[in-house]
Amino acid sequence: MLDSSARHITDVSVQNYGSSASSAGKVDVTFGQVFADGDVGAQQHVVAAIDGKAIPTQVDRKATWSDGALRHAVVTVQLTAPDNGAAQTVSLYAVSNPVDLGLGTVSLSDLLGTNFDATVKITQGGTTYTASARDALENAVQTGKCPNWGDPACKRWLSGDLASEWVVAAPLKNGNSQTPRLRVFFNVRAYRGADGGIANVRVDSVIENDQTYAVAPNNVTYDANIAVGDNSYSIKNLTQYTQSRWHKVLWTHGTHPYYAGVSVSYLQASKAVSKYADVTPTDKFLSGVPQASVPMDHLDQTEHMGSTGAQAAIGPLPQWTSTFVVSGDRRAFNWMLANDDAVGSYSLHYRDDKTGRPITIVDHPYITIADINWARRAGGAYTAAALPECANDCTNPNQYNIAHQPSIGYVPYLVTGDFYYLEEMQFEASYDELWENAGYRNHDKGALILAAPQVRGQAWALRSISDAAFATPDDDPMKSYFVNQIDYIVSQYISHYIDNSSDHPLHVLDEEQQVIYSVNGVKDAGIAPWQQDFFAWAVGHAAEQDVPHADQLLNWLVSFQIGMLTSANTGATSGFCWQVASAYALQIRDGRGSPQYTSLDQVYQATFPKAAGLACASQEMANALSSSGDELQPGQMIGYSFSSTGFPSNLQIAVAAAADSGASKGQDAWRVFAARKVKPDYSNFPNFAVVPRTLN
Repeated sequence: MLDSSARHITDVSVQNYGSSASSAGKVDVTFGQVFADGDVGAQQHVVAAIDGKAIPTQVDRKATWSDGALRHAVVTVQLTAPDNGAAQTVSLYAVSNPVDLGLGTVSLSDLLGTNFDATVKITQGGTTYTASARDALENAVQTGKCPNWGDPACKRWLSGDLASEWVVAAPLKNGNSQTPRLRVFFNVRAYRGADGGIANVRVDSVIENDQTYAVAPNNVTYDANIAVGDNSYSIKNLTQYTQSRWHKVLWTHGTHPYYAGVSVSYLQASKAVSKYADVTPTDKFLSGVPQASVPMDHLDQTEHMGSTGAQAAIGPLPQWTSTFVVSGDRRAFNWMLANDDAVGSYSLHYRDDKTGRPITIVDHPYITIADINWARRAGGAYTAAALPECANDCTNPNQYNIAHQPSIGYVPYLVTGDFYYLEEMQFEASYDELWENAGYRNHDKGALILAAPQVRGQAWALRSISDAAFATPDDDPMKSYFVNQIDYIVSQYISHYIDNSSDHPLHVLDEEQQVIYSVNGVKDAGIAPWQQDFFAWAVGHAAEQDVPHADQLLNWLVSFQIGMLTSANTGATSGFCWQVASAYALQIRDGRGSPQYTSLDQVYQATFPKAAGLACASQEMANALSSSGDELQPGQMIGYSFSSTGFPSNLQIAVAAAADSGASKGQDAWRVFAARKVKPDYSNFPNFAVVPRTLN
């Protein structure tokens, strides 16, 4: 039984979704688990139990909160395998004393004492190249190059009595020759069996075409075969795009049909993700979502991310990820992983050959992707850092875009603990800085204010970098990189905007390149308030992730949304009427070169001259704001209020952040917004279904 110090934290449901009744006896299941700050103190430990009885538990601590409390861990539990279709509730407890299983750490010598091997064979132009996990691991043992962390050739990811995992680079060789561009990484996880030996091995084979400086980029076409024990996977005539990667998980024996369903309500409560409304995706919808992707296919990701209009990937979390976060359903889980796998086909992966990690602007302060052609001509440090020109064909139909980027890798890593998704998250956050003009981002610092001219681009980049800082393990060399970046980014916004608040009276991001929208025929006079909403949410998200001073920046920003929603009550004939707070564009100056307005009243009068003086949310105002084919009801917000991706939905995430910010009238603003008459159905599209955590 558990000792008296045990305190319950959360539950995980382990389900067997195999096609036949289980005969496995004991089974080991690994998953990622986020912990709210303070739930597992710096000196405490985690143990799993079923019906109050402790079960064998291994906890690989990964990240901590600023006070030392455990933030994220990869947890492995051993339990009696549930029968097909059945589930077993595993409860996690914080305890004072560690539980010693007394089995000894699963070691490389244990693994290599078996006949284990995993191979990747690439046939290109009639020549077959082979990478062997066994050869790579044996070489790591001989050279001593598999420390707990740090060596590009081999890393220890998990280490314990139940399971150990090694991430090892393996060359693709044919005799003494190697493929010039493709590289293979094996993520090898060995589980201890009931007899003390290695029972089964999970291998995540990763094939990459993402070298940065060592070789000129080029697409590569080949046949591939991956073999792991009794299982294999093959694909023919695959064209792998430059700066892309893909992976395949196989087990040495059979499959592993066990789903560890973490509590998504606890995931939200931990503040790793926002709090979402209580919505339930329909069974019909979940039964129709894809469960897997194939290499180099974008699946449900937008093929050309820069396309205008709503996209399933846009929001605090994409449709597939937010659907998982509100439901915890295994089908949504698989859909989420499939679409994050699909991002491997986009050319956003730049690995540093010297460090073995995603490339950083600290190591390469003059690198740029957006201005690569200019850098090649500029001379000096810019040309020295310029990326190599394409060798032949670098076309990729899957086009990534900073201003429309989805959240990638973050939630999948948090709930699986898989190294592959950790790196996907890091690759995206790395790309957000590599892409920018080096001078605009302040070279190795990473400023976003000028480097990402669109406010939405700044919002999603800030989110991705903050997520990487939050989730990257403490002992990963990338941790300090992302932490320093997000700290600098927030400090720059504070010094630029808050310290010069009189120059920005509306409390919006209003650099010249952001005041570009036409309003009522006046060019370059308006901003996009929905992009400001994205940014306010992203800053609020960073504040919840414990980023220093993000709460200060949030409080300054949300006075804009609060003012639009609270300056005029329903029926008032003066002030900014909340019904139009969801506009596509707002006029904030008389024209290019004119000074900016200093009040929301001026914004309202200029943007909505037909509504000025009418009673807020009245029939008369509805008539004045209606257009052909879009007849409004009294109190119906403008901007596609029925749509789960409309402008009121965009506004919702910012108002939720405002309500939780502590800013004056923040909760009043939410009450006004929540009382609107027309609302969308978020059931199957919960991207923007964010709500406040608390309301007085």
